[in-house]
Amino acid sequence: MASGAGRLQWHVGMGAVAIGLALAQAGAEVTVGAAVVALVVLAAWRAATLGAVAAALVLCGAAAGELRLAAIDRASGQVRDGKRAELRAHLLTPPRPGAFGSSAEVSVTSGPLRGARLLVRAARWAPLPRGIRTGDELHLEGRLKALAPAGEGDVGSGAEGRSSFDFAAHLRRRGIAGELLLDGARRTGRGRGGLAGALDAMRARAERAVVAGMPQPDGALLRGMVLGQDEAIDTAVRDDFRDSGLAHLLAVSGQNVMLLAALALPALALAGLGLRARLAALVALIALYVPLAGAGPSLQRAGVMGLAGIAAIAASRPASRSYALLLAAAATLAWNPRSWTDPGWQLSFAAVAGILTIGVPMSRGLRRVGEELVAPASGTVALAAVRLLADGVAITVAATLATAPLLAHHFGSVPLAGLLANLLALPAVAPAMWLGMLKIGLGQAGGIGQAAAGALGAPSAVPVGHIASLAERCADLPGGQLSLPLGSPLAVLSAYAVLAAAAIAASRLGRPLAARIPERAARWRRLPRARRLALATAAALALFVAAAPALDGPGPPGRLTVRFLDVGQGDSTLVQHPDGTAVLFDGGPPEAGVTRLLRKAGVERLAVVVATHASRDHHGGLAEVLRRFPVGALLDGGDATRDPSFRGLLREASSRGTRRVAATAPLTLTLAGGELTIRLLSPPPRPPGPAPEDPNPRAAVALVSAGAFDLLLSADAESETLLPLELPDVDAMKVPHHGSADPGLPEVLDELDPELAAIQVGPNTYGHPAPSTVNALERAGVETYRTDRHGTVTLTIDAGEMRVKTER
Repeated sequence: MASGAGRLQWHVGMGAVAIGLALAQAGAEVTVGAAVVALVVLAAWRAATLGAVAAALVLCGAAAGELRLAAIDRASGQVRDGKRAELRAHLLTPPRPGAFGSSAEVSVTSGPLRGARLLVRAARWAPLPRGIRTGDELHLEGRLKALAPAGEGDVGSGAEGRSSFDFAAHLRRRGIAGELLLDGARRTGRGRGGLAGALDAMRARAERAVVAGMPQPDGALLRGMVLGQDEAIDTAVRDDFRDSGLAHLLAVSGQNVMLLAALALPALALAGLGLRARLAALVALIALYVPLAGAGPSLQRAGVMGLAGIAAIAASRPASRSYALLLAAAATLAWNPRSWTDPGWQLSFAAVAGILTIGVPMSRGLRRVGEELVAPASGTVALAAVRLLADGVAITVAATLATAPLLAHHFGSVPLAGLLANLLALPAVAPAMWLGMLKIGLGQAGGIGQAAAGALGAPSAVPVGHIASLAERCADLPGGQLSLPLGSPLAVLSAYAVLAAAAIAASRLGRPLAARIPERAARWRRLPRARRLALATAAALALFVAAAPALDGPGPPGRLTVRFLDVGQGDSTLVQHPDGTAVLFDGGPPEAGVTRLLRKAGVERLAVVVATHASRDHHGGLAEVLRRFPVGALLDGGDATRDPSFRGLLREASSRGTRRVAATAPLTLTLAGGELTIRLLSPPPRPPGPAPEDPNPRAAVALVSAGAFDLLLSADAESETLLPLELPDVDAMKVPHHGSADPGLPEVLDELDPELAAIQVGPNTYGHPAPSTVNALERAGVETYRTDRHGTVTLTIDAGEMRVKTER
């Protein structure tokens, strides 16, 4: 790659191989067509020989990709749908909790499926063993489920995005041969041996060290940032990172490799190692870190690019960043030719391409401006700070612009708040990553190292907490999400064409401005130092004053407000008084992210949280509510349940010193200076003995009153519970149990005579709301709203009148 022609040959060759690998299984017509296009285009540039070589490499790459895919898919043919299986397997990923249990990837070590990767689905009633770690060998029993043909896979909305996707295709991209619906699992007491076993032991020490000395939420975030393991991060927090444009921080990528090199090279130099020895040590660190952190597509790309750059330095040749990117593409596609269809792979490469094409020249320009403003006389530290800031801003802007069309294509929206969030997070990202990596390194030393890692817990929590706070604030910025559904590849290409044209235009318009920089900078430097400091301080204060209201979030409503929150198939109702008093009845399931809905509603603290009864779709989100908001009191409707997640909620309340009150009638709470009253009508105290199997009839039934306004909230308690009570006339009600079939509902409606009713319901297999319930509400003349159709339903009471606003 010494000459321009030589570099072109290497670039074209590597690009042709990558294209061929990506076209594996695209069909002979498409592959041959791509080869012909390569030949014709290069021949038109008077490089016919190079064109012939490129065409041949496209065909060879496609053939190699076909062979690789055949090897990956060989195990899929062994998976028989519905067949009983009993096998041993090594755990490949930590169990990830979900709505109905958990899931994890395993590699089978016995029987006909030996060597196959399976996705194990464990229901809550047949869980994976607690405390298992990557590399543990498990004895598994269950039913196999074959992957559906492309286009016929499970379609749903997952944590990776809001839009529907082909789940079977997603599994194929990961090299997974099928699923195992688990009936039972136990440890065998063995683990992997050899190099894989050594990596497992190192990973286990790293996992303990990275969270040592930190609160659980901060530790989980740092583990996600440094090791890519985000399964312990609360769903609401992951949603915050996604919607604020900071999700890339939880996906280990090239940024991690770059920061690892920046941390390691000075330390290796201080150790007295020569250049070659430092580079060799850095290669070993990267080669170790990539599998330790999960070896995802973006990290594979970063590792290959880092190793290519180090090799170029060691060979005393100029490193070609674009060639390293092509090499990384070819390497990752050679490992799995389907990688390019993964959104993470596409976003990773788009970000790097944007940094190379937009970020590098932008960084040079920003550096020039900064250096002119501070002047060399300001000292080495000031110049270094200016350069770091210029690089950080340029990389952030370039990566944000380059990934925007793909984000719009895959997820239907672009986080406009992402640019602001990433810029504000810049000062904290490197310290958080470096501290996390240092903790991991210390943890490998055993007991003393683990203790030292724990001592770094408090300092590590500072930058991590800053980033988490930014994600929380920026996720709900007004206008922070731009709905931009780019539904086709043509639309994506058109968006990139517009971005390219805008970048070229900006570059040309910026040249005259760049020519004036030295003159303007000289004027600035001639100003008295005190005046420059005053102007800079005034500008910073003006920026803070402008941004503070948006980052601070909304305040409480000016009128009494009831929100039937859209938490899917679950219940959560928020009552807010104008003086800031807020009461929450239930929190929906944990994956619904009720804390984000509370923040959007302007909640800063909760006077009372009511856990009406032990049911995951009611109490599941309340533990996170207690972690994220100050809570005055918890009304405990658990009825002495032994449900593990409800017991966890009570432990969370105890750990935070939240006062617990049994949610039993009769009980009256007076809030907001006597203007808001909550009266529990049911259940009465329970006689001694075990908790009932069905908690619904003993769910807390509450009457919320403010002036002449009355609201009945009955959770899942239906007519058999409600009719024996003294029911008053009410203005509004929540329909019991998500609108399930209830023969006594007409009589309940006759007693209550409500003007308005809300059914809190989401996609479900129970048939909620039942047609009989909908018909009963219509016959009673009750204005009815449903969260599955209307989203969050907001009821405002003003001068005795109810006003309704729906989310959609």
